[in-house]
Amino acid sequence: MRDTLDDKDRLLVNALRRNARASLVSLARDIGLSRSATHDRVLKLEERGVIRRYTVDVDRRALPNTRAFLSIQFAGEFVQKELAGEIYALDGVEAAYCLTGDIDMLAYCECDSDHDLSELRDKVTAFEGVISVRTQHVLVSSHS
Repeated sequence: MRDTLDDKDRLLVNALRRNARASLVSLARDIGLSRSATHDRVLKLEERGVIRRYTVDVDRRALPNTRAFLSIQFAGEFVQKELAGEIYALDGVEAAYCLTGDIDMLAYCECDSDHDLSELRDKVTAFEGVISVRTQHVLVSSHS
């Protein structure tokens, strides 16, 4: 997909990555286009799936939550990619990584409480094809 972006698209995406709340006028100024041309580009980037969502970067210390990694093992006959997509779709799963080795998948989870994390873990365990789930709570992280 990268080679389908021209220089103005790249400038626009980078400006939005720095500030997803920037106004169209500000974005247009940054990339050297009119407001309407910038708006059209944003819409096209959204339609093409280049821009998938707009988000907020919150200092994790400001929110009371429980963070953990779930190490998941699948039965041999199940396809990692299919189960990973279903697990990633669960509320509380922020990222899911298919791996090689003893662990088939590592899921990074953020929940409001240990109780919510336990319920999420139960949902993951209930998937057909999941044979093992181990939980590792995050105590401290080196980033916000």
